[in-house]
Amino acid sequence: MTNVQMRESLHRVRRAATEMAIRQAIAVSGTLPDRFSRSAVRSLVALGGASPVLRRRVRQNMQLALGRDVSAEVVRDYFHHAAWFYSNALSTFHRGLAASAVPDDFVFDDSVRVLDEAVAEGRGVVFISPHWSGHELLAAMVARRHPMTMLVRQAPTPERTARKLKWYGALGAEIVLRPRQASTIKDAVVYLKVLKQGKLFAITPDLLADPGQGVEARLFGRAVRLHAGAFALAISAQVPMIRASIRWQSGSSVLGILERAPWPPDSGNRDAAVRAAVAEWCRWFEAKLQADPENWLFWLDKRWTHFLRMTPRMADAE
Repeated sequence: MTNVQMRESLHRVRRAATEMAIRQAIAVSGTLPDRFSRSAVRSLVALGGASPVLRRRVRQNMQLALGRDVSAEVVRDYFHHAAWFYSNALSTFHRGLAASAVPDDFVFDDSVRVLDEAVAEGRGVVFISPHWSGHELLAAMVARRHPMTMLVRQAPTPERTARKLKWYGALGAEIVLRPRQASTIKDAVVYLKVLKQGKLFAITPDLLADPGQGVEARLFGRAVRLHAGAFALAISAQVPMIRASIRWQSGSSVLGILERAPWPPDSGNRDAAVRAAVAEWCRWFEAKLQADPENWLFWLDKRWTHFLRMTPRMADAE
């Protein structure tokens, strides 16, 4: 067996183990009272957070990305926030958002008026959030205030697709399911229709694009390619872009913060405007992580881990 075959085999084993763990977590948590279910999930995530291997990976990735030392307390908070998210996600999955503890734990500050003003313009809004711990719960809370459609990528198996549909149904969210082999033109027509109805359209842009795809930008002191659909859509439709972030008030209280993204300079060139919007978003995102690195769920993401470890920092970033 070659090294490549061995890596692929290990990946399949890990994927199968992860799927089994997810099925068991869903099955067991559905039989327990909500309070005990959430407590059990938090304990399990905390147990994972006690693993020296996982703690080391999170800390190393944070340091590689941010170019500075990261304290053990920040890593601890990362797992604490992940535990809050997964425990509330399972509670929501089984009982629905309204019956969960999320509406009590998640509030917005005065910046929510920025969103209200953008919606009042009547052109629709592109709602942009990275994968913060609880980003979909954040979006679902926004959707209780203004109609929102979420872009959801189709899962590779019918079972996982069904699970996704149940999850978004529990959130009370309207979705657009993007097929794995999608048509860009057909997609754009659907997305523009959502905006023409005056709704929010939610997209997460912090996903790495394959070589030759997406838009090249600078993030974490490195050249990176990101999917730029959120920005291209907003610029094409001439609608506001609202960025979302979170701030933890206590162990289980989350403050949602919303702001309107600056419009890219008018160069008369749509591609240049998209690149400028992506670059601005990257600057904003990295600043948020410099302040609160523990809030990003993707520190354990395999693709981001590989990117951070294999992509050298630019010379002027040293």
